[in-house]
Amino acid sequence: MSKKQFIILGAALLLLLAAAGAGYYLTRGTPADMAAAASGELPPDSVTATDHVMGSADAPVTIIEYFAQACSVCAAFDAQVFPQLKAKYIDTGKVRYVMRLFPLFPIDAPSHKLALCMPREYFFQATDLLFRSQPQWDSAEFQGVDAHAGLLQMARVMGMDAAKAEACMTSTEHDAAINKVAEEGNARYQIEGTPTFVIDFKKYDGGKSWDAIQVAIDAALAAKGK
Repeated sequence: MSKKQFIILGAALLLLLAAAGAGYYLTRGTPADMAAAASGELPPDSVTATDHVMGSADAPVTIIEYFAQACSVCAAFDAQVFPQLKAKYIDTGKVRYVMRLFPLFPIDAPSHKLALCMPREYFFQATDLLFRSQPQWDSAEFQGVDAHAGLLQMARVMGMDAAKAEACMTSTEHDAAINKVAEEGNARYQIEGTPTFVIDFKKYDGGKSWDAIQVAIDAALAAKGK
C-alpha cells in the first residue's frame, strides 16, 4: 500500500469513525507523537505480555510485523513468504515473531477482534484464515463484498455462533489497546503503510520478497554472532 493511499484512507477513516462515535486514533501520527519519539519520551520498544508472539523467547532476533487485516499486500506476504520464514527461522529458534495491528480501513478493527476472541493460542491461525479469505469479507480491497456477512461466515469457521461474533466485532474492550499500539508504533517507526517490519526494534525498509527478507534476517543473526 502506497503512502498516498495510506493518507487518503486514513483521512476517510477518521470521518467514518467520527460519524460513528468510535474511539480509534488511526492516523499516521501527530507532530507531538513524532516529537515524543525523537525526544525519548516513549520508552524503548520491547515485546510485552499483550503482544501476539510466535517462536522462542530466547530467539536471538525479534521481528515485529505491523499489519492491517484488510491489507492485500499483508495477505500476500502471509501466503507466499511467511510459511518459509516460519520454517527456516521461527521453528528453528532463530526468530521470535510478533504481529501488531496497524488499522488502515474501517473493517480492520472488527475483523481483528474476531481473532482476539479466539483462545490466545489460536490467534495466528485465525489471522491467517482472515488473510486467506479476504475475497469473502474484505470490502476495503474487494469491491461489492458484503463485509458483515463475510465476517460472520469466517466466525462460523472459527467455531463462533452469530451472537458471539456480533459481540466480538462490536466490543470496545480492545479499542484503547489497539489505539495505543498504532500510536506508539507510528511514533517510533513512522509507519507509512502495511506491512511494516521492524527487525530487532529497528525499522526495516527493504523488500518484502523471500530473498530480501532472508538477507535481512541473516544479517541480523550475523550481528548477534549466530
